[in-house]
Amino acid sequence: MNKRIIALLMAGAMVGSMTGCAPKKAEVPAAPVTQGQETSGSETGEASAPSEKGVTISLWKWIPTEGVQIDSVVEAWEKEHPEIHLDITHVGEAAKVFQKYSAALPAGEGPTILAMQVGARANQFKDFCEPLAPYAVEKWGADWEDMFLDTALEQCRWSGDDYTVLPGGMTAAPAIEYNVNAFEKLGITELPKTLEDLYAIIEKSKADGQMIPGVGIGAKEGWTCRDVYMSIMNQIAPGKIYDAVDGKTSFTDAEFLEGMQIWKDMFDHGLFAEGSLGTALYPDVNDNMMMGGSDGKKYYIMEVCGTWHGSSMTKAQIEEFAEQGNCDPELHLGAFPFPAVKEGCEPNMAATVDIAWGINKNATEEEKKAAFEFISWMAAGKGQEVFCNTLQVLPAAKNINMDAGKASLNGEKEVEALEMFESYVQNNVGNREIPYPEISNALDNTLTAVAGGVMTPEEAVKSIQEASDSVSR
Repeated sequence: MNKRIIALLMAGAMVGSMTGCAPKKAEVPAAPVTQGQETSGSETGEASAPSEKGVTISLWKWIPTEGVQIDSVVEAWEKEHPEIHLDITHVGEAAKVFQKYSAALPAGEGPTILAMQVGARANQFKDFCEPLAPYAVEKWGADWEDMFLDTALEQCRWSGDDYTVLPGGMTAAPAIEYNVNAFEKLGITELPKTLEDLYAIIEKSKADGQMIPGVGIGAKEGWTCRDVYMSIMNQIAPGKIYDAVDGKTSFTDAEFLEGMQIWKDMFDHGLFAEGSLGTALYPDVNDNMMMGGSDGKKYYIMEVCGTWHGSSMTKAQIEEFAEQGNCDPELHLGAFPFPAVKEGCEPNMAATVDIAWGINKNATEEEKKAAFEFISWMAAGKGQEVFCNTLQVLPAAKNINMDAGKASLNGEKEVEALEMFESYVQNNVGNREIPYPEISNALDNTLTAVAGGVMTPEEAVKSIQEASDSVSR
């Protein structure tokens, strides 16, 4: 577990991402503590007492990831806030952070700043979170909500209108990332717009013995399956899945059955790579994708992804991964929306607040004020700009300059991918996250079961509706 302390001025909160969605191969060791910085050594995450040099606040995180992302955020923060000290513990995947919260927060412990996910997680821990609306009004004024994307604030309100969390960045899914060099080798000059186009590319790839035919999806984990199914549903019956989630219509309606059959056909017809049900997107598929066959092994030339994959399209990240032996140094990556599943349909992406920030109710008043200074900086200030330009997340706040992020990309196809990502976040079809774990889990479980042939589409939609019926809305 990496720890570090960072010097800062009146501030507080940072760092996280959804369902472990960082396309990183391995965590880069944290930079050494610089001269004059303190180390906390506190495994509880409790902030140290204020001193004449300032106040120390603590954070457990999964993102910004170690290396380029956190270093850029820390450097910018230290320049603007030299009197607030941040004790950062990098925990690893998001699930591990929440596991630590489950033990620490009920005991009156835990970090000052709570890296959070909207929806089920924020609801799980909201009783331990300080309401942030009063801080926001004091900091930004009565019209502060106008600073953010509507989707971002809507999702933050899932855990209360008093805003126990504020958005730190957006992501959207699904898209398909592709190996630019492999596409060029196959003579592919146009990106697929329909499933038929995508099947044609898969067929072409079979002529190259090193390329793995089909799209890598990592269907061992249900969330990747859910992303694709929600896209299918938002193509054939836009918005209806949200009505079903809200209990306004039934998951057994004909459109949901049609969507489940389309999902099954994708596996039956080889759209997804063989063995997908036995692999996870991270690390299995993505690690292989980043190597691009440079290790002599068979490799994926396409994988299901989200906008967070922009972070692995930068020149700096490719160089860093290549130095570690984890990436083809000549790798170039592009992306396209998941294609139209039938005539008359349009591609789409659903968006989520990928990282949100909260304040631990158990903190002192001085620590809470410092924490909100950091949260405001990460949500709508320089921190939002710096973090978003690492391309791990895209802006939740309006009018954030992304020029630095575009300039950092590894080539023309990467720039085109980022522009596509930005467009779909800003024009998203709806929420990626489902606020009811009963429905979310049912979707995850039934989609993998249908893909594996152990459940029929009819059985699947019935099972999802049974889960929906159990929800207390």
